[in-house]
Amino acid sequence: MSSPHTYTVGDRVTIDPTVARASTRGVTYRVTRLLPVNVIVEPVNGGRPAKVNPTYLRPAPTADSTTTTDSSSTGGGTHSGEWTMIHEAPLHPGTLVTVAGAGWKQPPGELYVVLRDTGNGRVSLVPLGGNNGRYWRGVSRHLLTTVDPTRVRLDPEQTT
Repeated sequence: MSSPHTYTVGDRVTIDPTVARASTRGVTYRVTRLLPVNVIVEPVNGGRPAKVNPTYLRPAPTADSTTTTDSSSTGGGTHSGEWTMIHEAPLHPGTLVTVAGAGWKQPPGELYVVLRDTGNGRVSLVPLGGNNGRYWRGVSRHLLTTVDPTRVRLDPEQTT
């Protein structure tokens, strides 16, 4: 079963900043091929093509035709609205959160603990109670909802 495409060949798009990697965030692409489920996009300014699910694409801003990925431009220049979304105050380690949204495959409503947040829009987290030393890195802050720990209720273990 294939998903319906909302884009056509030649459309200018960007990858949703909540799921984009640092190297693809803010880059303007042109749709070059439609596949049964995904689409192939190529950077407008040249570069390597990417295969992307169309649910992760957004129409590119019409006024911005010269988006670059120069990492040296992170020092306070004028950027689109994404800049303010990416640089939020970091969450403190130990903050309780839930995770849901595009690209998150775990069941919604489960509790997670923030391990690290460097303020770049991505966090590392672990399920509450641990996961045998495993954890998720690079989870978008936009997928997180902070949970007030006073609202968490612990039921005592029942012995039978």
